[in-house]
Amino acid sequence: MTDRLDLIETIAKEDKFSTFSRLLGTSGASVVFSGEGPFTVFAPTNDAFGKVPDARMNELLQETDQRKLKALLSYHILPGRVMAASLGTMPLRKSVTGQEVAFSDLRGLKVNGAGVQARNIEATNGVIHQLDTVLTQPPNAAVSAARATVASTAPLTTPANVPAATPAVVPAATPAEVPAAIPAAYTWPAKSIL
Repeated sequence: MTDRLDLIETIAKEDKFSTFSRLLGTSGASVVFSGEGPFTVFAPTNDAFGKVPDARMNELLQETDQRKLKALLSYHILPGRVMAASLGTMPLRKSVTGQEVAFSDLRGLKVNGAGVQARNIEATNGVIHQLDTVLTQPPNAAVSAARATVASTAPLTTPANVPAATPAVVPAATPAEVPAAIPAAYTWPAKSIL
């Protein structure tokens, strides 16, 4: 028997994730974990939720079905188990919502510009990385910058089904091959251009 807990239980037992845990439950975002795992969760701390403006939190909490809150929290979850050492290897990955999340490892590991604090917190059905800021969904500056970086470093390729163009070679005509279409004595009629 293992001592490890699943993602929901691991998040719930950590006091620093109590806001995230509660919101996962009230919004219904925790249903994501009932699907095929494993998952990677970027869990914002209580202090991270404290940075969200009150007006924005009230808007998310007061929505009748909390659909926006569920989408926001689900954006913090990636399919698959991605350890911290692998996060910086791909600038963009898709969350379970299908939206892109941007990663960088310049001056510390970042997710959409949010700092990753505690890393690789293991659970039976995935891994958790602690964030210092709640992620914002695209379009956001981090995802746009990562897309631009990917586009500028992508190799130029020619589609395989398009044949390479071959320049046409036109042989030069010899004097004997040029037909005498216009007699040498032919003169153009004079026209007045006035």
